[in-house]
Amino acid sequence: MGESLVPCLSRVQLEDMGVRIDSFPALKMAPPEACVAFDDIIPQAASHFDFADQTLIMSFPQAAMKQTARGTVPESQWDEGVNALLVDYNFSGSNASYDAHDSETSYNSDSYYLNLRSGMNLGAWRLRNYSTWTRNDGNNTWDNIGTSLSRAIVPLKSQLTLGDTSTAGDIFDSVQMRGVQLTSDEEMLPDSQRGFAPVIRGIAKSNAEVTVEQNNYVIYRTFVQPGAFEINDLYPTSNSGDLTVTIKESDGSEQKFVQPFSSVALLQREGHLKYSLSAGEYRAGNYNSAEPKFGQLDAMYGLPYGFTVYGGAIFSDDYYSLAGGLGKNFGYIGAISIDVTQAKSKLANEENSEGQSYRFLYSKSFNSGTDFRLLGYKYSTSGYYTFQEATDVRSDADSSYSQYHKRSQIQGNVTQQLGAWGSVYFNVTQQDYWNDEGKQRSLNAGYNGRIGRVNYSVAYTWTKSPEWDESDRLLSFSMSIPLGRVWSNYHLTTDQHGRTNQQLGVSGTALEDHNLNYSVQEGYGSNGVGNSGSVNLDYQGGVGSASLGYNYNRDGQQVNYGLRGGVIAHSEGITLSQPLGESMAIISAPGARGAHVINNGGVEVDWMGNAVVPYLTPYRETEVSLRSDSLNNQVDLDTASVNVVPTRGAIVRARFDTRVGYRVLMNLTQANGKAVPFGATATLLDTTKEFSSIVGEDGQLYISGMPEKGALQVNWGKDQAQQCRVAFTLPEQQDNTGVVMANAVCR
Repeated sequence: MGESLVPCLSRVQLEDMGVRIDSFPALKMAPPEACVAFDDIIPQAASHFDFADQTLIMSFPQAAMKQTARGTVPESQWDEGVNALLVDYNFSGSNASYDAHDSETSYNSDSYYLNLRSGMNLGAWRLRNYSTWTRNDGNNTWDNIGTSLSRAIVPLKSQLTLGDTSTAGDIFDSVQMRGVQLTSDEEMLPDSQRGFAPVIRGIAKSNAEVTVEQNNYVIYRTFVQPGAFEINDLYPTSNSGDLTVTIKESDGSEQKFVQPFSSVALLQREGHLKYSLSAGEYRAGNYNSAEPKFGQLDAMYGLPYGFTVYGGAIFSDDYYSLAGGLGKNFGYIGAISIDVTQAKSKLANEENSEGQSYRFLYSKSFNSGTDFRLLGYKYSTSGYYTFQEATDVRSDADSSYSQYHKRSQIQGNVTQQLGAWGSVYFNVTQQDYWNDEGKQRSLNAGYNGRIGRVNYSVAYTWTKSPEWDESDRLLSFSMSIPLGRVWSNYHLTTDQHGRTNQQLGVSGTALEDHNLNYSVQEGYGSNGVGNSGSVNLDYQGGVGSASLGYNYNRDGQQVNYGLRGGVIAHSEGITLSQPLGESMAIISAPGARGAHVINNGGVEVDWMGNAVVPYLTPYRETEVSLRSDSLNNQVDLDTASVNVVPTRGAIVRARFDTRVGYRVLMNLTQANGKAVPFGATATLLDTTKEFSSIVGEDGQLYISGMPEKGALQVNWGKDQAQQCRVAFTLPEQQDNTGVVMANAVCR
């Protein structure tokens, strides 16, 4: 029998490829790293090496392979990262002076906000603290929103959390808690197996400050320009709980509306279980409320034929609730889920209350590009209280909850894509309360279109709350025209009283990486509002982001500013960064100072050879790359990209092998005057890393990472006559190519 070329693959490598190791005893018994002849062990398995294409082709019978979902990243590649300390910060401030023309009022106002997410990574454990600091006109408020310790439980595809967290919001309203929680981590599943923070839309009449609060905490603050705006990067403190949005205009006036928020109970794939177990004590946030101990269970399971059954329970000394529901994907009709919740509460003065809640959800996406969702809550009896409502009522008998608690809520969202004509959206919400005839309502509608290179949009908002005598109505029109790297912008807003505000300006980007955004606006408002204007700059650098803005109107002027970024302390130094996100990578490229990171504007390798790539997706393979053309003339990379797979919250190391030294083109001759043979290997001696290169035609050798003085060992065979050594001293570089030309004799 003739000899054949076979691949040397270990049991571990075969398992990573998806081979069912347990189905073949010979493979299962093999040492983990030893070569195994898999084509002799697995029937119908074969391998072939195509020399022409330099490709190894292997085939396995389907029965020998695991049924792996598309996009699956093997668990063996998941990286828990390095041990480190980290801080993610977001600071914003404003200084304003007002001199109202219609009164004798004149005053200054200063406001500052700091958001800190700090923590420590130790192995698979993640310690995190979330704190905020607010200072308004000399009054300081420091809130410790929560501290938690968590880690992944890989066999269960779950996340274990100890400390401050929030309960699941799929079935019951989410509440903040302090205790222990074990919950499914959908990120561990591949994209093809995964079955929501809300988008907030509104209209600003001027340069405005937008603040978002949840559970009485400020979780988001930003500055927006006149016209329709959209906030789609919220980081809620829990999975549900109404969001209070405040729009503070440049003249000091405020608009407020409530954005109902509840994550939708999604249908599950057949055989997939999504669950959450929580036990601890209720956290009331800034409210003066009791903090009873409780336990909560939520579970959803995918059944055959497109059904999903789900349910849950909450147990506490003075409250219990049971819920059950069924969902079904009806194909062309859409997806529907219906559930019922029974609750019994002990209120103030030992009063017992019992009631039911019914919930209905319908969603459908049409081929025409229409996405329609309708979410409705209905509290059928006045005796139904959520866990949070019942706890607050027990704590304060005079609370408005005892008279006005939620009765029903309806939320509808429609989005229609119109192809080349753009898109339209329509969102409506209504919420009412027991013992209160008023309803809290809001409506958002808009159209986004494009003619040629001109973008335009029309938006309308309407809000009404029971405590307001009249509703707020705003209509806006915006248009943007590109002028090279600059955009010309126009905004028009008008309210229910006919007051209009117009803004005209330019915006654009600057610098090599387009990481400086700027805008200049000038405006005019009717009804005595008068002139207004603004200048805004936003810079995204490698060690953080900074913003600066100035705006004025008839009544005063305001300067706002902000700093955002992160700091990581690790075994190889302290590295400054852009905002970190949840999972991130630390690039380690010694000597490559100034090298740019691809697809991360402004991020460069620092003087210690480190850089941070933020906002990596956990459990997903991400390519981290450096721009070779940004390296200096004395640095080369063995490879320009590294693949990493971080776990949730991990700080993974992306290590690049660098060659620091001169790039040299050396003509090598032997002692007999002949050129060193083609294909000889030249290795740099006396270095911490072994650098080698291949000699080309006529004895030419190109090698990088060379010192000014040193020695090369050259081999083209095993005999003594096929080996020689080169002692060299490099001459000065004589041109701007970055390559040193040299001649040397190999002896």
